Amino acid sequence: MPPIPNPALYFDALPRDAPTLQDCFSCKDTMIDLQFVPLAGGILVETIACSLDPYMRNRMRPADEPGDMPAFLLGKVVDGFSVGVVLRSEMTGFAEGQHVYGFMPYQKYNVFEARDGASISTPMGELTILANPYNLPWRYFVGILGMSGQTAYYGLKEISDPKPGETIFVSAAAGAVGQVVVQLAKAMGLRVIASCGSIEKEEMLKEFGADHVINRHTCSISEELAKYGPIDIYFDNVGGAALEAAISNAAMNARFVICGANLWLVNRYRIKIEALVVTDWHKRYAEEFYNVMPRKVASREIKYREHVYCGLKYGGHGMADLMAGRNVGKAVIVLDERWLS
Repeated sequence: MPPIPNPALYFDALPRDAPTLQDCFSCKDTMIDLQFVPLAGGILVETIACSLDPYMRNRMRPADEPGDMPAFLLGKVVDGFSVGVVLRSEMTGFAEGQHVYGFMPYQKYNVFEARDGASISTPMGELTILANPYNLPWRYFVGILGMSGQTAYYGLKEISDPKPGETIFVSAAAGAVGQVVVQLAKAMGLRVIASCGSIEKEEMLKEFGADHVINRHTCSISEELAKYGPIDIYFDNVGGAALEAAISNAAMNARFVICGANLWLVNRYRIKIEALVVTDWHKRYAEEFYNVMPRKVASREIKYREHVYCGLKYGGHGMADLMAGRNVGKAVIVLDERWLS
C-alpha cells in the first residue's frame, strides 16, 4: 500500500495576531505508510472523532504564559480528547479493531509508542480501551460518554451533594456539560433552572426537562433567580455575571461546582465553592460512569444533542463557533463521513 495523506489540525497564530479565531487554525497533510510506519512496540490508531471544548480557549496563549493546561504550540498539531480505532499493534493488551479514548493529536493517524511495555501514556493520562455494548456512535465517547459527560456526572455526585427537592441552577446549560447536568439533576429529583443564549437552546432545554429556562439575551439572570430561587446548587460553566447572580441568590449552605470570582457574599451564605477537575475523580467513578451512562443514553433516558463538523478542515470554523456560542450541544469533529452513523 503506498503512503496516504494524514491530515492534521495545526495551530498557526495567536488570536491577537489573527483576523478571526478561525484563522488561527489550518488543516495540512503529511504522508504516512500505514503498513510500514514503525510502531516501536506501540500501536497505530485511526482517529474517529476529536472533541472541541471551551477550555481550549485558554490554550490559545503564548507558550511561556502559565495555565492549567499546556498552551497550544505555534506551528504544531492541536491535541485533545479523541476516540479512535487500533489499526496495528505490537503491544500486548491492545489489539487491531479495539477502540481507544484519550488525549491525542488531532490528526487522522497517530502512532503511540509503548512507554513501559504495559500502557500507552499521553499528556493527560493513559489511553483507555472502550467497550460499546449498546452499539452507540463512537463519537459519543468524546461527548456525553467522554470528558463532558464525566464532568457532569462526577460533579453532581462528588461536589454538589444533591437532595431531592433542592433547586439547582445550571449556566450554559445547552452546552456539552450543561445538557447532561440538567437531565441527571432532574433524575435525582432536583428542580432545575437553566440558562442559555438563544431561543433554539431554550426549546432544547425545555425538551430535556428544565423547570425554568433563562435566556440571558432577553432577561436578567439575577432577576429570574430572585423569582425562582433561592438556589441550593450552582453548576457553573461560565463564571462572570452568571456566577455573581448565583451567589446573590444562593440559599444558606449552597454548594457551587466550579468556582469563578471570589466574592464577599460567599461568606454570608456559607457557600461551598469547589473546583471540578474531571481527572481528579476518574479513578473513583469511571467504572460506575461506564456502567450507567451508556445504558441511559441508549434507552433515551438521557437525551443528547451534538454539533458535528465532518473533517479536520472545519476545525478552525468549529473552534470559532464554539467560542462564540453558535454551536447547539456538544461540538465534535468527525474525521470521516463513515463515522457519522
